[in-house]
Amino acid sequence: MNVLLINDNSAHLNWGAQATPPALRAILNKALAGSSISVRSNAWLKRSYRRMKPPLGGTFFRTDVRTIFKPFLNRASVPTSFYPRVADDFDYWAEAFMAGRGGPQAREFLASAGEADVVVYNGENSIYRNTEEGCRGVFLLWFAKKYLKKPACIVNHTAHLDDVKPILSSMVKLAYPELDLVAVREPCSLENLRALGIPNAELYPDVVFALRPDDYPRKGFENWRARSGLGDQPYFCISGSGLPMSAPKGSWEGGVAALARRLKKLGCQAVLVAKDPWCEFFRDVAKRTDSVYFGPEHHFSELWPLFENAQFLVTGHYHYVIFASMVGCPFVPLSVNNHKMRGVCRHLGWHRTEPFDATSLLTCGAQIEEEARRLSAERPRMIAFLLEKSLRLATEAWKLGPRVAGLVRGRIREGSPAGGDGS
Repeated sequence: MNVLLINDNSAHLNWGAQATPPALRAILNKALAGSSISVRSNAWLKRSYRRMKPPLGGTFFRTDVRTIFKPFLNRASVPTSFYPRVADDFDYWAEAFMAGRGGPQAREFLASAGEADVVVYNGENSIYRNTEEGCRGVFLLWFAKKYLKKPACIVNHTAHLDDVKPILSSMVKLAYPELDLVAVREPCSLENLRALGIPNAELYPDVVFALRPDDYPRKGFENWRARSGLGDQPYFCISGSGLPMSAPKGSWEGGVAALARRLKKLGCQAVLVAKDPWCEFFRDVAKRTDSVYFGPEHHFSELWPLFENAQFLVTGHYHYVIFASMVGCPFVPLSVNNHKMRGVCRHLGWHRTEPFDATSLLTCGAQIEEEARRLSAERPRMIAFLLEKSLRLATEAWKLGPRVAGLVRGRIREGSPAGGDGS
């Protein structure tokens, strides 16, 4: 059997996004033993084109082309899109795809989807705002199901569509009821889709829960720990958020530095954790507060030993909470620009589901310190709770594979040949 996996995030800048593809492939491979998985990357989904003006009309080139002639090419061309901008245009572009007027990506998608027995969209990092890749991915799934007659599903995604411009949300309301499976990864998303009238949404934990920390080597982390000077001293971790945070500005140290200094008074060293470009100012915070910096050169698997040895974690990153829970690290949640943090706290059954305000650390620093003291005092109980809960969520995450496999087997039982067009 052939699986087409859309939105592979292996090359994404974010550690959580990088961890998602190997976890999802492992789940699918176990359930569909012997299957072939082909992928279309996040970069492929975001790809854009320009079309040459007459007399060179009809020639397309990608906007990421690198050539000394690019200034000329830009002047002699116009931006061109082959995807719907609103839900009303889905059928127009579907017919264009089928008629060969959908441009280079349509040809590529038709070729790969035509060979697939199931089309799976990895919703990580794309369906909680009006992203280009999110809108395109929803259209491609709908197109695969309605026009190519393929089993099609979206998995592992956060659906937070109430607080965005109603562009993607209207696409979701059109496309999702047609799909064979709509799998969200935390309770808030399930409630959001039900509020939009989506009847076929199901809840499965984030696929990263299915990974096993012990399957990854610890040598990289251990080498870093020796080089960093951290040694065997106790430490805690602070990371960023998708929201802007108070960075140092000249002699002004900012809210993150103030929080690091406050928490260091608890008797532990601070490790400032940063992967995303907007969190790189944490390096400066580490220098100013005589703390340790853990930067983007590390592999996502190094987060497990980092958090396993930490007294606690303060974070606004959804997947960092998942990594931490898998090794029993208590955490203090910070706010983000969607309901992911609240959702994962609820899914874990964590005692605090309302995050602290990442944009106003100077006003909530005392409350964060109080929470950190509580986590430290109750750490053995918190560790046992998180380990037990994350193992249960891992078991649930693995059930996603058989659910997807059932879509393929059901199609074969109905008489559609494997790899056929379903017509």
